[in-house]
Amino acid sequence: SGGPLSGLPQVIPEVLQATRYGSIWWFRPPLLLVLWLCWLIGLTSSRRARWLGILMFVALAGVAFTRSETGHPADHGDFRFGVFMDWFHLLAAGLWVGALFCMTLTIFPVLRKKVSERRPELAAEIFQRLSTLAGTGLALILVTGIWTAWKQLGSWSALFGTTYGHILLVKLSLVALLILIGAQNRFIRLPRIRRAHGLDARWNRWMHRVVRIRPVQQDAASQRREIGHCYRAVAIESLIGVAVLVAASVLLHGMPPAAMARVPAGFGTLSVQGGGTGLGSARAESSPGMSMGSSMPASSRTHAASPRVHFSFGENGRTDQVTRTIRIQALDTMRFSPSIVHVEPGQTVRFVVTDAGRLDHEFVIGDQREQEAHERKMEAHSDMPMHDPNGISLKPGQTRSILWRFPDRPMRLEYACHEPGHFAAGMIGQIVVGRPGAR
Repeated sequence: SGGPLSGLPQVIPEVLQATRYGSIWWFRPPLLLVLWLCWLIGLTSSRRARWLGILMFVALAGVAFTRSETGHPADHGDFRFGVFMDWFHLLAAGLWVGALFCMTLTIFPVLRKKVSERRPELAAEIFQRLSTLAGTGLALILVTGIWTAWKQLGSWSALFGTTYGHILLVKLSLVALLILIGAQNRFIRLPRIRRAHGLDARWNRWMHRVVRIRPVQQDAASQRREIGHCYRAVAIESLIGVAVLVAASVLLHGMPPAAMARVPAGFGTLSVQGGGTGLGSARAESSPGMSMGSSMPASSRTHAASPRVHFSFGENGRTDQVTRTIRIQALDTMRFSPSIVHVEPGQTVRFVVTDAGRLDHEFVIGDQREQEAHERKMEAHSDMPMHDPNGISLKPGQTRSILWRFPDRPMRLEYACHEPGHFAAGMIGQIVVGRPGAR
């Protein structure tokens, strides 16, 4: 949520109960429980190993899908094509990098001690299967990765001219290194230990005709050395795989350039009269609206005076009614900090919002229906300045405030930024009015 660690006991229940992320997260614990149970059953009985493996794969695929449904691909809605492409990308990465970890940590130590000296051909067969599995995963990674990268970047210039693109280049470089090491194992070392007397006939003909390499006759000691080289190569691949995962996690928390392509100075339309704006039920009165205390500098003020407007989710508050001040930062990572706040029913709150980035941002209060209506209005009137009584616009480095009185009943609201691409990228915070589980 962007808040201090001391606030975790309060924030975590609110995240899990009051956010879309939380509603999807709840699918993970039972799926993980299925994984653990299958693993424990497999330790005691090998009769159902095949079915246990299938069940574990289904559960693991479900966990991966919840990750895709809470990432950038889901910014434009649930069950979109981009979500499934990201899901396939995760599964392919699990096949490839996950197999490397499994081989390095569990299979190779046993294989090296008990098998390679007695039956080197079995070690070669295991390497062959690993190579086939890695090749399948790599093919799927390339297809889904290229599509996802293009959708997130939006242009070639973003690959070389943005921080997101630079991190992606680092990730791609690491993946290329993985491919090179894997190719060396697959096309050079593995053929040398394929059989006790060199390459098989089909491989021999291909290598001789295409790359002019003749079979190499090896004794048992040479074969063991080649197997040792393969062990070390796979261990190195595993370490590089960790670096790839770190780069992927950084990209996950970054803002894709495609969502930042258009950043105008401000937008919005005036919403005062009820019934004709599409922004909830509202009526205007003659009274002070959003304002700052006299101690705030002029550059930090909102509208000096505006009609007091009643919405189904609250109304503009008065300075003499403020009982709490909440400070919020709008970040260029398309997030608010904090991302969740808890208020009491009927409370009047001063939200002091700072644009902590280099992009223009907005802070609009409303329920989900209001936010969706405001987003549609933004698409039609993106060149108009912000005058909505339930929101403010901010320039980079600017601090402004809005006073808001919440209804006397529990509910869940949102604060969001509707600059082009920001709302779709997930720049939405949660306001829990009353107890966290209230509706």
